[in-house]
Amino acid sequence: MASLVFKIQRWLKQPKVWRFVGFASAVIGLLFYAMSSAFNSLFGEWNLLKTFLYSVLSFIICVTVLFAKAWEHSSNLRIKAHMAFFVLTITSFYSFFFDKAAKGKPDAYGLASCAAFAVMSFSLSRRTRCGFEVDMLYFFLGALIVQLMKIKWVLGIAGAGFSYFLIVFLSWLDDLQPEENAYIELQDQPQVIIQVGSLQPRESNASSGSAPVCTQPEANIQDQATPDGDSHSQKANADFALIKPHLLVSLKAFKKQNEKIFGLLYGQSLVDSIQHDQNLFTDVIPLKIINRLNGALKIAAANGFEKEWCQLYSSCRREFLHQCLSKLELEDSNNEDTNWREGFRIAIHKLFPAERRLCNRVFFGFSSLEDLTFMLICKELTVYFLNFANTVANTTPFENSWRSTLVSQVEMFRDMSDMIPGLESVFPDQHSEILKIEAMMTRQRLGEKIRDVFKDMENLICCDSASVDAVGDVDVLTSNIMHGLSVALRNWNIIRKAFIEYPMDVNRGGSYPSLSSQIARIMELLDNHLEAKCKTYTDPALGHVAMLNNVTFITQRVLHHPSIARFRSDNYSAANIWDEDWMKKCTAKIRQNLEDYKRSSWNELLGLLKLDNNESLENNVAAESMKEKLKLFNVQFEEICCTQSKWFARDNNIRKEIIVSLENTLLPAYGSFVGRLQDVLGKAAYDYIQYGMLDIQDRLNRLFLGDKRMSP
Repeated sequence: MASLVFKIQRWLKQPKVWRFVGFASAVIGLLFYAMSSAFNSLFGEWNLLKTFLYSVLSFIICVTVLFAKAWEHSSNLRIKAHMAFFVLTITSFYSFFFDKAAKGKPDAYGLASCAAFAVMSFSLSRRTRCGFEVDMLYFFLGALIVQLMKIKWVLGIAGAGFSYFLIVFLSWLDDLQPEENAYIELQDQPQVIIQVGSLQPRESNASSGSAPVCTQPEANIQDQATPDGDSHSQKANADFALIKPHLLVSLKAFKKQNEKIFGLLYGQSLVDSIQHDQNLFTDVIPLKIINRLNGALKIAAANGFEKEWCQLYSSCRREFLHQCLSKLELEDSNNEDTNWREGFRIAIHKLFPAERRLCNRVFFGFSSLEDLTFMLICKELTVYFLNFANTVANTTPFENSWRSTLVSQVEMFRDMSDMIPGLESVFPDQHSEILKIEAMMTRQRLGEKIRDVFKDMENLICCDSASVDAVGDVDVLTSNIMHGLSVALRNWNIIRKAFIEYPMDVNRGGSYPSLSSQIARIMELLDNHLEAKCKTYTDPALGHVAMLNNVTFITQRVLHHPSIARFRSDNYSAANIWDEDWMKKCTAKIRQNLEDYKRSSWNELLGLLKLDNNESLENNVAAESMKEKLKLFNVQFEEICCTQSKWFARDNNIRKEIIVSLENTLLPAYGSFVGRLQDVLGKAAYDYIQYGMLDIQDRLNRLFLGDKRMSP
């Protein structure tokens, strides 16, 4: 019996049925009206002109009814406007002439024409949505009741019964078939763009790596048809086209409930609402909607279209999940990783479990379909989050920003480790196996990347081709390496976990490289590279200053940075790397470069201040020699001070030590030289003395100020 009712419903939904009914009722109505007494009393006897005009008018009306559906979808709005005007004119004329002929009692032809026009309006309402079809139906039904009451008022009850039947029948058909706009909306949904706050996948700089997983929704879950397309497949598609509108009716009501959920949450945080009520999405949806969806599933399954129903349902729910994520208020535009973390966590621990509970109710009795549909709903969103993590995993540290890249990879590996158990509990079935595998592979890529952080540092040192610093400041490479070490050691527990799960290649001794050996190798490579790079300075003195800055920066990082200092105290092997012997070597290197700087920069100048103790020289010869030396001293001292005042000493203690050392060496030598010159020339010596002792001291105190330029 249920199958027979369903076949009747399918038959009533076919456009061809209502096209035939509308055309036939229009022909019958026009024919009977021409034969009615009302027409004869209004227009008199028939003649050739009347017949021609009435035939043309009838032809226009019949063609309009026959092709109303095509005209409704016309892109030309003028056609619809003219069509509405035409209907308004016809009904107005009909009403006017009906009132003029209302003096006598109507005959059977008039009643039949009025009923036929009502049925014609009914059929138009099933095929078009121009806006006037139902009004025409009410108009002709009202005219029919009035005519019946003129014959005998009891007959008005019969007319009212006929009108009631058509109106209720129209309402019943509207419940079976969704409105055209809703049909199109659910039939051809556009792909939704996922955007969590400002979360956008970053560009990968890796030359190799796994390709991102496709984020397109499941295109077609039906079995693939043969290229030629056999008749059986065409018949199945035709059958599904008949059942699909009935399924879309249930989904339309379901979508309204989704919109109602967001209406209830107006002004509230979606995150707080979900955390307080994990059954929010299922409790708000009425039981009759759930039962209606389950009934639609049973109808689809009875006709062999259960997979098509899964596709329609999952498409509807995917859109809802995207709307949920867009309302999570993840607006931290400066931290994409935080948005990713919060969005993925809420999806796995809140949205997906709620969606699973809803699938349990909708697909009650269809466990296999439930698992398949749930996977289709959550797949697109899950793959989107995994693609973002894959992009981070395939980004090489230090290429753009060492800190953000390495920190992102470490934190994302930790987050993936925390989220995978939740992902496995949400997707326990075999349909979702590919999602779990991809999540594990994403975590592995992140683990291997942070495991290779020391290898990346080695490559960074070996491939460094940056130019030397113009003022001798700490090299960018040194800063990156030491910052990278501090980040790695701060997160060493996570990196060690990656080492254990994804071991590196064995070394020549047949064992895995230890942490201490890798750190020692990094420090040795960095030290050798800095020594070679500092020798490339055109001014050797500046090269020694640069080495001073770099070694000082390294020692201060090791001694005072919280992450490295804590790691040294907690790890015996690390303490052996940065032990007292290492500190002594660094101190000796600082002293050696300090002496090399003074020798390369000031020894020549100090040589000019050496006094000649040869007493056999005459005073005038000695005076000329001293005047020439002092003149050269003034020029060279000015050049050195102007140049080295632009250099930079990062450690203020080192800067003070250099200045004090120069004062202790230069000032006594300069004082002795000037005193001897005064002994030889007397007061005339002041004509050649450009700098006093305080002037020399002031100029030395203005060395190594970096971008602070000395006044002329």
